[in-house]
Amino acid sequence: MLTIGWIMLGVAALAAAENTFCPDGNYTSATVPNSAHKLKVGDIKVVAGMGDSGTAANGAESTQLFDIMTQYRGRSFSTGGASSYNDGLTTLPNILRLFNPHLRGYSTGVGDENSPTANLNVAQFGALSSQMKLQAELLIKRMKADPKINIDEDWKMVTLLTGGNDICRACANVSLYPASMFRANIEAALDVLQEGSPRTIVNLLEVFDITNLMKVMPLQPSCQEAMKIKLCPCPPGSDGSELSALSKEYQRALVNLINTGKYNRKPDFTVVIQPFLGNVPTTETGEPDMSFFTPDCFHLSTKGHSAAGVSLWNTMLRRKSKKHRAFNHPEQPMCPTTRYIPTQVNYS
Repeated sequence: MLTIGWIMLGVAALAAAENTFCPDGNYTSATVPNSAHKLKVGDIKVVAGMGDSGTAANGAESTQLFDIMTQYRGRSFSTGGASSYNDGLTTLPNILRLFNPHLRGYSTGVGDENSPTANLNVAQFGALSSQMKLQAELLIKRMKADPKINIDEDWKMVTLLTGGNDICRACANVSLYPASMFRANIEAALDVLQEGSPRTIVNLLEVFDITNLMKVMPLQPSCQEAMKIKLCPCPPGSDGSELSALSKEYQRALVNLINTGKYNRKPDFTVVIQPFLGNVPTTETGEPDMSFFTPDCFHLSTKGHSAAGVSLWNTMLRRKSKKHRAFNHPEQPMCPTTRYIPTQVNYS
């Protein structure tokens, strides 16, 4: 028993030594909590991600347009675990590892969702919201197959970001991708997670308004070639205003879904909207800061993923009324200021 005690003290000391920005504080529960509303950051044992190329980190390290198809999952803001926080890669997993160095599920390499290093990042390039249900099913299957993950006992944090591709396709015909359909797709995916993944907190991210980027792209020389690819098939002469309105409708649809309280019916499962992607980073003049984006002027660069990782973390730790609606840079990770990770139930 004495030996076990010294081992546990050693593990605690290691965790404290690696936590360079929050060295003091009680960030792990004495016993594993049963409620998602009494969860501390150090209680998270598994991270996972769902979505599209934003979560897959397409082109994050790219310097040329042709490399945008490369998926740098180890640098994904929500699931990337390449390098470390102390090396400047401030993704959500790298921050969480300061509180629990035994965190699992993060991605570490380059490749698609089926590559060995993708781990629990099941996001797919080009995925629509209609594919989130299948991603949820795949995620649960992977967690059950991993002998180092106890799906019933381990607390899991899943980050879901989707909607960008729906909105782009809607540029050709807005009526084909209404907010009601988007809501139904997200609801189907969350239903699967609530039923099959106990002890889970879901970060549900709002899609950002891509029209902010569309307006500045013609003014950026680096974006000229990207514009020829027609990432969003808007008709000639369109200023994208219809997409801006649709983005806001999508955001409201998520809020309305979560406000039903449907995902607070089980004590060990909850969903929290994190709205920090509502607006893109801007320069001092108010224009989108393209240094946060890849050569296609659409996906996040490693700099963008690091900034988004910090903003996701900081927004996650804020009460609903104080959550950020944009991700800023420079921004430093904050230490938890509430006893538990804020949810709709424990903090309003």
